[in-house]
Amino acid sequence: MPRPKYSPDELKPTGETYPLSGFSFLMNPNAVGEPVLNKPISPRENWQLMYAGKKPYWIPMAGFFGSDSVQLRPRIHPDNIANHQVFDGGPAYDYSSHGSIIAGLNDLEWNWIDDINGATMMPTQPKVPDINKWEEYISFPDLDEWDWETLREQNATYLGTNKLNTLGIQCGLWERLMAMMDVVEACIAMYDDDLKPGVHRFFDVYSDWIIDYIGRVKDVCDINSVVLHEDWAHQLGPFFSPDVAREMLLPYIQKIVNYVHSRGMAYEIHCCGACELLIPVFIETGADMWGGQTDLNDMGGYAKQYKGSHLIFGVPSPDLPPEASEAEAKEAARAWVDEYKDCRVSVGGMRPMAAGLAQPNPFMNNAIYECSRLAFENED
Repeated sequence: MPRPKYSPDELKPTGETYPLSGFSFLMNPNAVGEPVLNKPISPRENWQLMYAGKKPYWIPMAGFFGSDSVQLRPRIHPDNIANHQVFDGGPAYDYSSHGSIIAGLNDLEWNWIDDINGATMMPTQPKVPDINKWEEYISFPDLDEWDWETLREQNATYLGTNKLNTLGIQCGLWERLMAMMDVVEACIAMYDDDLKPGVHRFFDVYSDWIIDYIGRVKDVCDINSVVLHEDWAHQLGPFFSPDVAREMLLPYIQKIVNYVHSRGMAYEIHCCGACELLIPVFIETGADMWGGQTDLNDMGGYAKQYKGSHLIFGVPSPDLPPEASEAEAKEAARAWVDEYKDCRVSVGGMRPMAAGLAQPNPFMNNAIYECSRLAFENED
């Protein structure tokens, strides 16, 4: 069936409003009443077209808030509390009741730092001084003891919109290893032949635990995708070579990705830092999307370079001052869509903090929607 031709009526509110969030993040205020628009298919269906390798009706918008997806980071997982990232349908979470240090998964003590709006481990105090004996220092909670019915009840309405529901997991394999060992020791363990067996054993157990967690959330909540935080790089480049990533991490990430796909969901790899050398490994994991830091990565250039792959790249929308007119926004959006319409891109990518807090142009999102709808309306 041919797609309907674009109509300006698609950007008119239907009268419905997406539920308000009960949280804020990185100094962004709680979401305001976002109207449901009269689009020909839902944002969720549009995402799923793209994840299936087809042209979407429009280039979807990624991001935690005000996007085409809903982020679920439930309070049932202690890392979400420790990192001030409880995004769910329950009441607003009072982090101040815990103080600055909160125990996350594996009883790792996260120290919340207001100045950076983030949590970190205390340096020189590793929870696991010897990775070959990690079982002596940490254990994993029994997921049978977690309150899955409350998770279901709290999130039925929160996840009941027509957007893509994404389960976020704050600490992936490499990030967990860094948190347990300190960064330098974790890097050494990825290379040291005497320590690699312990790393492999830990990654195998932890990846199975992650799969069990994802499966249980999927059983009680309507989630459509998973994003796992990895941060394999820093601002100058990767923490380890692509070959080490393939040896030490790839088998376990592939195991997680394969499970996510087997449950009919998409997989996003979240990786901060300068990641250019690692993109081939991202593709080999089977991940469906990556939105990197735009000040450290040429996301648009990568999208063009790897447009023959299945990986979707989060490319930032055009920089346009908030006072620019609607006509100027449409002109910039049209050029942006023309540049990337033959690539696999979403509107996304992580802008620098200062840019992320700047007032966006109020016409840009709708302009990208309109221009990409027109670009894709003759697709099958």
